[in-house]
Amino acid sequence: MKRVKTVLFMIVIAALFGAGVTGLNLSSRTTVEKNKRFIEQKALVELFGLGDVKTLSKEKINEIVQTQIDQSETLTDPQTGTTISLLKAYADAEQTQLVAYGFPFSGIGFWDKITGYIAVDSTLKKTVGLKVITQVETPGLGARIEEPFFVKPFVDGLDITAPAPGNNYIYMGTAGSQSEPGTKQYGRTFDAITGATQTSLAMERMLNNAVAKFGRCVQNREAGEPHGL
Repeated sequence: MKRVKTVLFMIVIAALFGAGVTGLNLSSRTTVEKNKRFIEQKALVELFGLGDVKTLSKEKINEIVQTQIDQSETLTDPQTGTTISLLKAYADAEQTQLVAYGFPFSGIGFWDKITGYIAVDSTLKKTVGLKVITQVETPGLGARIEEPFFVKPFVDGLDITAPAPGNNYIYMGTAGSQSEPGTKQYGRTFDAITGATQTSLAMERMLNNAVAKFGRCVQNREAGEPHGL
């Protein structure tokens, strides 16, 4: 009888322990997802310049994303058949004053996958922002793709009109150098990160792929929509 009671006791303890671990795991997973979502929301507010995320509360950031950024539309790439999310950012909650469009980019960096968003003006001719969402590049080197100096050329505005056949939309340049007017790089160059050439090249590659894909998607949409974007 004692043995039966001992076995039952152990079963009950094991069940309670298992339930506790499962509950903790689910709770942790929910927390991770919430944090991940907040990081992306904060990044979108920064990307489109819709507020100072250093002073805004989580609730206000969420409100801005929900009311001023339309994420309901997807575009189809006629070349690959894949789709991308189209973001439309507005200066007001009524969504009457368009600020910019946005679309995602991703690719393999030096170590692992890099993801983020590019923002472009309403004419679709130049960039107005860039935000890296996830990356695990080397701290102090490749990880500097998140720093203001790297993002600044995209905020200032890089030309993303269709280049001549065989040319890039965007070029990596030597830090501090200036491309000459009339060259294929003029108005399309960002500074490489000193000591992180491979990460810089990876960014050049994935950004060109993303902009080219976005261009094809827009043309495909305009072909079916009389008013385009």
